Amino acid sequence: MMDKVQDLIFSSSTVYLQNESVKDYCLEIPFDPPEAYLELPFIKKINPQNMLYPMVRDLFVKLGLDKANVGTRRWNPLREIIRPGNRVLIKPNLVTPRHYLCQGALFSSIVHGSLLRPIVDYATLALDGEGSITIADNPVENADFNALMEFTGIRRMVNDLMSYGYKSISVVDLRPKILKESKNGRFYHESQSGDPLGYVTIDLEKASLFGEFDNHENVHYYTLADQKIDHFDPKYSGESTTDKYHNSRGHKYVVSRSVLDADVVINVAKMKTHCKAGVTLSLKNMIGMVCLKDCMPHHRPGSPPKGDAFPYYPASHYLVTRKLYRTFRNWFRIHRIPGFRAFRNYLQRRNVLIQQHIEHGNWKGNDTIWRTILDLNRIAVYADKNGIMRETPQRKLFAVIDGIIGQQGNGPMSGEPISSSIIFGGFNSVAVDALAVKSMGIDPHLIPSISKARNIDRWKLSPHVGFDITLPGINPPNFRFLLPKGWT
Repeated sequence: MMDKVQDLIFSSSTVYLQNESVKDYCLEIPFDPPEAYLELPFIKKINPQNMLYPMVRDLFVKLGLDKANVGTRRWNPLREIIRPGNRVLIKPNLVTPRHYLCQGALFSSIVHGSLLRPIVDYATLALDGEGSITIADNPVENADFNALMEFTGIRRMVNDLMSYGYKSISVVDLRPKILKESKNGRFYHESQSGDPLGYVTIDLEKASLFGEFDNHENVHYYTLADQKIDHFDPKYSGESTTDKYHNSRGHKYVVSRSVLDADVVINVAKMKTHCKAGVTLSLKNMIGMVCLKDCMPHHRPGSPPKGDAFPYYPASHYLVTRKLYRTFRNWFRIHRIPGFRAFRNYLQRRNVLIQQHIEHGNWKGNDTIWRTILDLNRIAVYADKNGIMRETPQRKLFAVIDGIIGQQGNGPMSGEPISSSIIFGGFNSVAVDALAVKSMGIDPHLIPSISKARNIDRWKLSPHVGFDITLPGINPPNFRFLLPKGWT
């Protein structure tokens, strides 16, 4: 059985499917298919307008899943991945319910429920009335989960399907706490139920990809979620909360047990650029398995060679304007003066003050975030249900990338929508990401989370060491995504 899991995970079989007529998502919940399919007799309603559904179905066909039974009642494309009684976790990218351009631009930031519906249906078919499906993510700390559910239609979709007779489908906000703002403008954390199965701390110790820094002096790890640090002061280089998790004694991540408890993880990512990692695809999407943002290093303070926050320190006039901005921001918040969000969005559109200088690891010199990304993907594959790292894969993974509406420029939340009408799928996240990056018009060798994955020996992620990430012979359309400012 484990050999079969390993064969699947290290399969470089990766495909894409483009349909230029599909430029939008279906908005009619619960996103029923446009026609009746022989293999899905339990679906009683159809929606002729939902053309995204057959795209996902055709992706399974193109991958050769259950090839012998395609076109018959016996076709069960996910039977090799999902067995009756399995626990299936679907992990969409649900980062935030807001976009500074407009609500419509939000389609470029998060995975919509209409893409999840066919995945839920075929997972239900494979489970054959036994097991469970959980749709779960860990959005940014201050994200309104109810707003995410309303925009994507995911919770209403699940409720409708359960009323149709589907069994054991749940939606979970994995965050144990959310960030709130008080009336005086101060931020605080409010606890919530979070992962019903709880959390587990996993220490990768010297095997972490941060292990090479263990003998260096005064190494600090930063993340913007850490309220202990003055992120407005580029010269700040003191200890951080993240240092408690990553230091010379070990490298710890606090992850959701719902991920570890799953027999199958279906990773549904967005096709986006990312200011720190270059792109955010299926590898980056697994960051959502972490419950505490503080334990995820995003950059190191200072400039190279010791740090990677920015290529050089900003000019003095920039520091002055940043301090003025912070003063006015706090004043607006404390006095609850309306219009601050509109003012901030205007500054973002005009590239004034905010994002004027490369900082916080938002550039191609970031030598930190890719280590976090690959560490977490190794955990997702090799950690058992109790959080103990094993030498063989512990669960099956399947990756889907949603590029119907992607995001370019200063992603993952402040970029511009780009219509691509494409989706990707495969069993190995490195291979799937490499193909998507190729389609974005970016050399996969320039993205550390992809290129560095090839060289990992223990708890490996790519089909083999030195895996050819250019995927010769596969030539998807070239969309030429604009890269973030720090990557051009």
